[in-house]
Parts: sequence; structure tokens; C-alpha cells
Amino acid sequence: MENKLIYLTEATAFEEALPLGNGTLGAMIYGRSENEKISLNHDTLWSGKPRRYVRPNAKDAYQEAKKLVLADRIEEATSLLEKDFSANYGESYLPMGNLFITHHGSGTVSAYRRELNLETGIVSVCYDRDGDHFSREYFISHPDDALVVRMTSQNPASYTLTMDCQLKYAVTTSKDALYLTGECPTSIAPNYAKGLIPTVYDGDGIKFAAIAAVRTNGDIHAGETALSVENATELVVTLCAKTSFISFDVLPEKKCYYPCEEQVRTVAKKEYASLRAAHVRDFSALYDRVKLDLGFKTPDLPTDQRLMAEDKSKDLGLCELLFNFGRYLIIAASREGSQATNLQGIWNEEFFAPWSSNYTVNINTEMNYWPVLMCSLAGLDMPIIELVKKLSVTGAKTARDFYGAKGYCSHHNVDLWGLSTPVGASRKGCLCYAYWNLSAGWLCRHVFEHYEYTLDRDYLEKTAYPLMRGAAEFYLSLMTEDGEYDIICPSTSPENTYYHGENAVALARYTTMSQAILIDLFTNICRTAEILGIDDDFVKEVRAHLPRLNTYKIGSEGQLLEYDKDFPEVDIRHRHTSHLYGLYPGESITTESTPALAKACEKTLLRRGDVSTGWAMGWRVNLWAKLKDGDHALKLVKDQLHYIPYHQRRVSFGGGTYANLFDAHPPFQIDGNFGVCAGIAQMFLQCEDGKLRLLPALPADFANGSIEGLAAKGNITVNITWKNGKITAFSLISPIAQTVTVDAQGTEIVIALSADQVYTFEA
Repeated sequence: MENKLIYLTEATAFEEALPLGNGTLGAMIYGRSENEKISLNHDTLWSGKPRRYVRPNAKDAYQEAKKLVLADRIEEATSLLEKDFSANYGESYLPMGNLFITHHGSGTVSAYRRELNLETGIVSVCYDRDGDHFSREYFISHPDDALVVRMTSQNPASYTLTMDCQLKYAVTTSKDALYLTGECPTSIAPNYAKGLIPTVYDGDGIKFAAIAAVRTNGDIHAGETALSVENATELVVTLCAKTSFISFDVLPEKKCYYPCEEQVRTVAKKEYASLRAAHVRDFSALYDRVKLDLGFKTPDLPTDQRLMAEDKSKDLGLCELLFNFGRYLIIAASREGSQATNLQGIWNEEFFAPWSSNYTVNINTEMNYWPVLMCSLAGLDMPIIELVKKLSVTGAKTARDFYGAKGYCSHHNVDLWGLSTPVGASRKGCLCYAYWNLSAGWLCRHVFEHYEYTLDRDYLEKTAYPLMRGAAEFYLSLMTEDGEYDIICPSTSPENTYYHGENAVALARYTTMSQAILIDLFTNICRTAEILGIDDDFVKEVRAHLPRLNTYKIGSEGQLLEYDKDFPEVDIRHRHTSHLYGLYPGESITTESTPALAKACEKTLLRRGDVSTGWAMGWRVNLWAKLKDGDHALKLVKDQLHYIPYHQRRVSFGGGTYANLFDAHPPFQIDGNFGVCAGIAQMFLQCEDGKLRLLPALPADFANGSIEGLAAKGNITVNITWKNGKITAFSLISPIAQTVTVDAQGTEIVIALSADQVYTFEA
């Protein structure tokens, strides 16, 4: 099994460094022999403070724009919404700082090796220098909420520890610790929003503390802003970090310095072996839930060289490694109690990060959680559910202020403070991304799926149903009757445009994606009502609208239409495949129940093309898998493994993978990692049409193998073994008695499962 990332050189840039995390605290390990750099992040270190954006004329602008669109006056409606409906930009996820550990030595480094063990969550570095052997280990413990670094050498060595930061900060010392303290700005304009004041500090921003305590068998000397360690064969650094963030709706005034100092002192007293053992137990227990073995022999090459190989088509172990790396990143970036993973997980070194490193909820944030449930990591998805709870509060104000509507809504951008209003700041061209109010509906897909995978009825009743109901109430308030259909008007297909006459526009009478999300949400509400025995006026209204939402149409070239008409596309290769939402992650299109629509989805994908940005290729992997074309899905995985050197991080098109396996949009976005992880899982197991489909999209190249521990809806654990492309055995286990229908490569089997009893089938 492919469980290690291996390198024979130090990291030059962020895209070569190795990630560690416990959901809250994140670090990138460079593994430099002379001047080690460890970049630090904390999931609640953001710009901003609680605030409410209001546009006095927004409701009127919305109602007038709807009339204009229904009258086919698209350009006028666009100008109106951009001018009077868009609000301020959201806030940014910020880097906490860097810890540097300088080794004072001489001589040439040799026998260098840097490694990330995915199973244990430990980075290790070893090398020889000046006749001495040096070794290091790094990990971030969830049980102890701390970064731990241990450096050893055969002979006494000397080190200097320093810290820096891009925010307002100060560094001080005590006899055995470094203290980094500072504050965040209350506003940062995105790097693409020209003309705005870039950064504002007013004293109300989030405060933070990061404290590194040192334990050694050498001598420690404290300077004003640095610690020196001499004559040491062992150096253990324990770093803890805290912020003053309390909640999205409260000024960030929580004490953080003294709680951080108390914590780091407590952790630093523990023996290294004890800290390491507790971390490995915690991390491995989650990682080991799923085991994929495709039977490939791992080449005796470092990971970056495998990626850079001209012909790596036969190195299919990279696909296995990419799948396991995705699972690793879930565990490292999202834990119960942490914030949801943003565009870069929890790893960001830039003050003006790409797209503010916040939550883009027209695909990217949702994609971050696609693999979680199917990879048996339920519970690690609670942060995205908490994000929806936050939006149900802030979004209720937005629904009322901007639409005069009930329920709650959110648009395409969200931040730590629960931003739910449309961004864009009245800038020309902002409408194609800013005016999109379907994100709450999309997020509710995961809210419901958590129940489907866990069968937690209490959660369904008290959490999922209220969240789904609030989102639906908003859409019911906006519903417009359009002949035989009920539509959301006006609508956009995220970030895409079409030609209306000679003009490129984004607004339409309705879009396929908007309608597909409503079908999805309303269907799940009806299913929930049946489970919970609810039959009130709200449920009856949802049921009445549901059959009138299906606006799926096939275009002149056999493609699924993206808009209400077969408009000419501005960019036929556009990265977003929003109109295929019903195929994945939605469930209203399947190859069995709607074959004609599935064929139209296939035609759409062929027209869109395979090569795109990293995350977009990740989505395409899932779409081809749902079309039961495993070979095409695998082709997309191989395309995504295209090596991108770090100095090309700002090219505008052509995604791939950096040396450290981070997804290259480019630049780095973690959603591509999670998307391809989910897509590979979809090759082995799909839950659709009320059935468990085993090996529904197995590529020919994956002829022999096994997978253990995948989760199916119904809280069922699935193990599968196959040879020459055919299932040889599978087993299912459920904590409750239930009957399931299994599609084993075309053979349907109805199985009565007994509680906690393993059902085994052998061909």
C-alpha cells in the first residue's frame, strides 16, 4: 500500500513542503537542514469582525431585475443587480507566522531523506553532515493540540530558534520559550479588488498567541527575540497556539495569551514518547479505517521524481497514493470542533491569499467534504454542518434584507464571520460569480447525507431537518411560475456566461443547476418528512412544487442544457460543470433511472473536455465514475497527476499536482485533492437508485485489488476483493438489522443483514 511521500531534497517552496494538522493547528514542514522553516496556521486566524452588510435598495433591485429578465431584458437586469444588489467582499484566512530553527554546523549534507508517513501523520527528516547523523520528527497532536518537533544528533549541536509574522506582531522570550503575539486586521481587500483600501487595523481584530517551549539536554540562552541552544544531542520543541475568536457574532475578545502559555507548559512536561504514542493512536485509528490495495509495486523513486517522470502511465501506485493523501488531508484539516476546511484546507502562507483563502461555496467548499462519509470518517464532517448552522443565522438577515424572503440564504462566498451576502462591491462583471443564491441548498445535501450514512435520527430531527427547511423556505419565497415549471428567477450558472445576442451575459430566466439543487433539496425534505412522520403545510407545499422543478432539457448537439434555452456558449471548455449537479453530487440523474439524461451528461463532458483546472478535473473524475466509465475517470486522475513546478503557481490554466501532492488549480487549492479522492472511491462503490453498486466504474488498469472499510449509506461497512476485473468476494456489516439491494457488477442480490453480523459473499 502507498502510504508515504518520500523526497531526497529539502523543500524550496510551499508547494514542496509537507502538511501537518489537527483540524485547528496547521503547519508546513520544509525539512531544511540548515535553516528549518515551519509555517504555521490556525483555523480561526482571519481578518474581520462581526458585521452586517446592507444595501437599502437591494429588495427593489431584485424584484425589478426579475421583471426585466422575464421580459428578456438581460443586460438591463445585469447592470441593475451589479449596481444596487452586490455588497462588500468577505474576509481573509491569514498565516500565523513562521518558526525557524537554524542549525549551526558546517560541511556538506549527504544521505538526505524527507518523508511524510500518511498512516501515522508524522514527518521525518534525516541526513549526514560533518561526520554526524541528524534525525528529526514532526507531528501535530490532536489529543494534546500541539505541534511537536524532536531533533537529535550523535554529537552535540547548536541551534537558534526565531519566529516571524506578516501581521502586526511581537516576539519575546523567557528562559526556555519563544512567544509570538499579534493581531489581525479588521478588513483586507482581495488582491483582485483594485482600488480598495487593502488593509485596515482598528484594534477590534482577532488577537493571537503562539508559544514554542524548548526542552533539551543542552544549554539554553534567551536573547530578546531568539533562543539559542548549545551542546545538545536532543532538542524537543512544543508549540501551542490560540486566538481570541469566540463566535461569528461576537467581538473576538477571548483571552488567548495566558491560556496558550498554560497549555504549552502542560504539554511540554510530557515525555516525547508519550506525546508521540497518543498522536499515533489517534491519527492511525482514523486513517486505518480504509485500506486500498491495487497490487502495484512501488517504484524505488522519491515521490517528486515519480510525478516528473515523462511516462508515468504505468506507475498506477500514484493513484493509490493520491487517494490515501486525500484521506490524510481530511484527518489533518477537519476535526469536530474545528472550522470547516477552506480553499487551502488550513495551510496558507500568504497575507493576500488567492481568493482570500476563504470559503467558495459554489463548488469548492462542498467538494472538500465529498470523500469524508464514504471514507468512513463521519464526525470529521461536523465542521461543514456547523458552517451551515452559522449561515442559517446570518443568512436569515440576508434573505430578509436583500430579497424580502423567508428562511435563509447564502451566496458564492463565505468567511469565518458567516458572510452570506453577495460580494462584488458594485463592480462591473461581478454578477457572474456574485449573484448566485443556491449555496445553502447545495450545502444541505451534505447535511442530509450525514444522516444517510449514520442513520442518526436525533440528528436528522434536531439538526438536518431544520436546516433543510430554512433553506427551502427561502426558495419557496422566490419561486416563480413559468408555464409548466416552477423556477428560481433570475438565476446564474456559477462563473459562466453565454451569448445573448452579441453580449456575454450570466443572468438567465433559470439555470439547470439551480433547478437541480431544488430537486435535490425538496426530494430530501420529502424523504425526511416520511422518516419523521411529518405532514404539515410546509411539507405539502414542498411536495406540490417538486414535480414542477424538473426543467432538464437536451440541446441541439445532444448535450444537457445549462440554461433555459440552447444559448451559444462563450467558453465551451469552461471549468465549471454546474449543470451536471444532478448527476453528481446530486441524485436526480443516473444511468439506470434516466439513461437519456445520463447520455446528455456524457455529451456535455466530451464537449467541455478533460483538461481544466485541478479542482475541475477532480469533479470530472466523479462525473465519469457516475457514468460508469471507469477508464475515462482514471484518465482524469492521470491528467490531474500532471506535475506542476512551484514557480508556475500563477499560470492561469492547466491544473495538476505539485511536488508535495497538493492540487494545483493553479495556484494551490485543496478541493482538487478531495475531489479526486472521492472520485477514486466512486470507482469501487456507489449508492444510487436505492442500491449499493460494487465496482460500478472499475478501470481496466485496476484489474486486481481489494478495498476495505468504505462506507455505504445505511451505516454499512463494505469490503471488496476482485481479480481480473471481477468480484471474487465482498462483505457487509451493519450495526442494525436491515435489508439492502446489492448490484455486484450487474448481478442484483437482496441481502437481509443482521445487526453487527458480517455478511460474506464469495463468487
